[in-house]
Amino acid sequence: MVCLEGVWVLVMIMNKHYYTYQDLMVLLSCTKRTLERKISKMNIKKRYLGGSGKPYFLVVDIHSFMLFNKPFNQCKRVEKDEVKELIDYAV
Repeated sequence: MVCLEGVWVLVMIMNKHYYTYQDLMVLLSCTKRTLERKISKMNIKKRYLGGSGKPYFLVVDIHSFMLFNKPFNQCKRVEKDEVKELIDYAV
């Protein structure tokens, strides 16, 4: 684990572009039911690779919500740079 400005991130899963429910359960230390409830409140878009199957979530969306409480595409340029720096630093 690495701490950057008070935010703990897991280095072993930071080299991905997408998180699965399993990755998020480890990162946020919660159950799948709790995670589904949190994600529905966060307004994070689920992406399905290949049309169906398990949902994936963008890494930048998850970390921008953890830092700024809004999705990555709604962040300002400075905030986007900070999220990208956090992800790049952890890798």
